[in-house]
Amino acid sequence: MNRGIWVSEICERHRLTLKGKDVRIDGLGLCNRESEYLSILSYVSKEEYFEAVKSNEAVSCLVVSEKDADLYACEAGRELSFIISECPESDFYKIHEELCRRERFYEKYDFASRIGKGCKIAESAVIEDGVLIGNRVVIGPNTVVKAGSIIEDDSVIGCNSTIGSEGFQLIADGENAPFHVTHVGRCHIGRDVYIGDNTCICNSLFGGETYVADGAKIDNLCHIAHNLYVGKNAVVTAHVIACGSSRIEEGAWIGPNSSILNRVTIGKGAKVGLGSVVTKNVAPHSLVYGVPAKTHE
Repeated sequence: MNRGIWVSEICERHRLTLKGKDVRIDGLGLCNRESEYLSILSYVSKEEYFEAVKSNEAVSCLVVSEKDADLYACEAGRELSFIISECPESDFYKIHEELCRRERFYEKYDFASRIGKGCKIAESAVIEDGVLIGNRVVIGPNTVVKAGSIIEDDSVIGCNSTIGSEGFQLIADGENAPFHVTHVGRCHIGRDVYIGDNTCICNSLFGGETYVADGAKIDNLCHIAHNLYVGKNAVVTAHVIACGSSRIEEGAWIGPNSSILNRVTIGKGAKVGLGSVVTKNVAPHSLVYGVPAKTHE
């Protein structure tokens, strides 16, 4: 379980200044995302996130510049605490990386894995500790199921795939080389899901999970990025790249070689044609294709 930490301790460790009362946080997260935690540390580097902060009651403390701390204190509509930083984004992720090294701030998923009845798991497959596998699950040769993953009943995973792969997020830190952010969340595969060969399903960045719902089908050579949602009975065909925090709603169909930009939603029952680049939300039951993808009758 997450043990939490006082913001004053974070400031002391990172030589940052606390403005406002000392609060105890139990997680980190982005201010414009839902969180499973009750009290989170987030960050803002732009004024445009006023509404996101106001509506996200889980945000207790923000890493911000001195100027933005005064603005958000007035506009948030509730009492917030602030960690003052000249580089809010990079300091926020440095705090996250330091907390990853703490013994029990984030869940470590180090329990013995549990595998249900009637499963067929190839001898060369790798099932790490901290995995839950339901009944009658099939996992092909050389597939890796990473810690924190859940695979429910009757799902099939092909060969050479990775479930719960480390997601990919880079943060630029001035003139230094960008650093990769450790992902600490989960990957959850529902019932009767099919995932083909050489496909990667990433875990989530902070809390929560990347989720593939019951009955969804994902072809070979696909990349499903962190915090992504694939809805019930959705179909994702070969060579699709779906970027972080995008949503493919129930019954949607994504054509081969398509790319979906981060945080884009493909509506229920929508279809994306072959080779498309989807940069905007797609309405339910519509057809889009092209580069960039546009709606067609």
